[in-house]
Amino acid sequence: MHEAAIAKSILEIVGQRLQSLGAVANAQSVEVLFGEFRNVDPESVSFAFDNMKAMFPGCSECQLSINTVAAAAHCKDNAHQYRPQAENAYRCPTCGSGIGRLLQGEELDVVNVVVE
Repeated sequence: MHEAAIAKSILEIVGQRLQSLGAVANAQSVEVLFGEFRNVDPESVSFAFDNMKAMFPGCSECQLSINTVAAAAHCKDNAHQYRPQAENAYRCPTCGSGIGRLLQGEELDVVNVVVE
């Protein structure tokens, strides 16, 4: 279950942020971005996060906020920008060619940590 490893990594990043402050601090929340093509189940990450956060100093009350980034691509043949979807085999709805370059949708980033 790679979602547990992702949750642990998020908590480690929050812990590093707390250590960098050099004072006793508690994390109130952490915001993460998951790209649609990252193949991450947000509910599983949330579950793992909530079950592990007490093991990390200053994180026991931390709330996880997950935002999903929709995929966007340029098609291979004509560079049309579109949203690749499984329903059309990830092909461009305008010309039918495949993904040439993925513009967004593979994010896996901690973007904000709120500390008390």
